[in-house]
Amino acid sequence: MKKISRIKYALIFVFIMPFVINAQSANGSFKKEFQFTLGLNSYYALEFEPSLSYLFHKNFGIVGGVRGVQEVVENYHYDLVGGPDYQWRVSNKKKVSSLLLRPALYIKIPIYDDCVSIVTQPGMLVNLIPNETLEFAYINTNQLEFPSKFETKKNKGGQILFYELKSYLSLSLDNWSFLLGYNLSTYDLYSGRRNIVIGDELIKHLPKKKDLVHAGFIGFGYSF
Repeated sequence: MKKISRIKYALIFVFIMPFVINAQSANGSFKKEFQFTLGLNSYYALEFEPSLSYLFHKNFGIVGGVRGVQEVVENYHYDLVGGPDYQWRVSNKKKVSSLLLRPALYIKIPIYDDCVSIVTQPGMLVNLIPNETLEFAYINTNQLEFPSKFETKKNKGGQILFYELKSYLSLSLDNWSFLLGYNLSTYDLYSGRRNIVIGDELIKHLPKKKDLVHAGFIGFGYSF
């Protein structure tokens, strides 16, 4: 029940943002900033994100971002379930990826005028595809033969909501800014596969879920 409540509040936050933005836009009381960041997290996965910030005050606002995550180093083994004579293997070998929405607050701490500042963005990551569907091939390991059968399985109970703190140093010149930062989150790259059952067993060899995921990133911003 707690998980459902958290998801409900997250979705409410996401859906009311456009109405808040439109109301504030009519008053002309804020400026906007587009950002693009690129980073690497502790699952050895690439993170790339365009985002748009709406500032109600020069040091405070809200952010909406869309983040793509793509595994760079394969931590995932494809011989997932098996015994002495057989294995169930993923037939479509592709690197793990996900697509996330990121609603967050925007809090700016000026260090030197508006040229140098620290920005922190506490918020959430909403997983748009929480449950993956994979095709498995049954392999007889004692004989050199083509797979004898295939099964398609979908994950159940994948996590939808994660928490994140995104912080960075911003160096600004006119409308442009250079960003150097660090993310800390509860994100699980393999959440969409952890509960798949094949051959009456949970799939094996998935990397252990991390309590906290770290990511470093660089990026640029443009204010208008």
